[in-house]
Amino acid sequence: MAAASESNLAIARGLEPEAVAMAAALKEAFGPEAARQKFLGIGAELRATYVERESAVECIQLAALSGGHALLVGPPGTGKSALFFGFLRSFTDARQFQTLVTKFGTEDEYFGPPKLSALKNDRWERNLEGRLAAVECAFLDEVFKGSDSVLNAFLSAMNERLYKGQQIPLRLLVGASNELPEEEILAAIYDRFLLRDVVEYIESEAVWMRVVKKAPVFTPSIQISLAEWQGACADVGKVDVPDRVVAEMLRVKKALKDVGIIASDRRWIALTRVLQAAAWLDGCPAVELDHLAALRFGLWQKPDDRAQVKAVLATIDQSVVVRCTETIDNALRAYANRPVDPGEYQRILPELAAQMQDTARNVTSQLKAGVTRRASARIQPKMDELRDAYASLKADLAKRFDLGT
Repeated sequence: MAAASESNLAIARGLEPEAVAMAAALKEAFGPEAARQKFLGIGAELRATYVERESAVECIQLAALSGGHALLVGPPGTGKSALFFGFLRSFTDARQFQTLVTKFGTEDEYFGPPKLSALKNDRWERNLEGRLAAVECAFLDEVFKGSDSVLNAFLSAMNERLYKGQQIPLRLLVGASNELPEEEILAAIYDRFLLRDVVEYIESEAVWMRVVKKAPVFTPSIQISLAEWQGACADVGKVDVPDRVVAEMLRVKKALKDVGIIASDRRWIALTRVLQAAAWLDGCPAVELDHLAALRFGLWQKPDDRAQVKAVLATIDQSVVVRCTETIDNALRAYANRPVDPGEYQRILPELAAQMQDTARNVTSQLKAGVTRRASARIQPKMDELRDAYASLKADLAKRFDLGT
């Protein structure tokens, strides 16, 4: 009815019906829902390419949509930079800067050399083109290795989006480090990374063999403009944060304090925006309790804290969406870690196939018990993965018993 009223009003104002239809089509093609589908598609393509990096993909996406920065911690050769630049390949008009931070690096390297034309006129200016202060996206490898003056410049760029008092276009900075900083002077930089994740070496033997045989190459099929990105971020800010969610955040805050994990008020406020981003990706008009799982990226200080943070978050009154997702993930993890030895694989094949089938039945039963259409839609992609895994196992079973496929 509302759409019909708008159409009638437009026609009454003298617009042709074709123009109204075109305007509606443009809104659908370039509006918030189209941008959301693009972000979801980018995430799905990245997860399909970089297996066992699902958590890091989510971390980067939430940072991009919430206006925060992300830190990836892990040993060399775990694909931290590949993930970030894979993500950025979908952003065709986003300017990028990448560098390895060293103790001997100067501001010239990160923010540009002095501009000779300005020096001739007795002015001190930097040629910022192509450097950190002139791009939307940046990747700093070994981000904590810089000198004090360079780190202070990074701090201003990350926090206020300023360099020498001038506004800069930086939207997303992803840092990478093999280890966390221990010096007190680095605490401020570390704190400015709102979201953090640990990236480990590949654990699944089957995945490892596939990656070694053919290194993953990410070729995105989706393109998103800076304008669409900006529109998505604006739409994220419209997501409601209900009182019951805030009350649960307070309970989590107290529980973490009891085990010695304390986050500043500033961090909690910023993490609220992350929860809005998680809800926006799910197509929800308001943050739900399920989305508090995203807090796992922002509440730990040391890697050892992660288990305690997850344990506290696990006490949240979880909905059927989270329960079903966790059940499916456990089954998919068993499938991903299936033995690479042919004899051992054949031995556990019936048991593994039965586990997939039982999981599907369990989840289907929970869905029949009554969930919203939106909740069911959120679970469906995981169910599709489960069905694909079961189909593969079923085909192997058929070959084993000479039943045909």
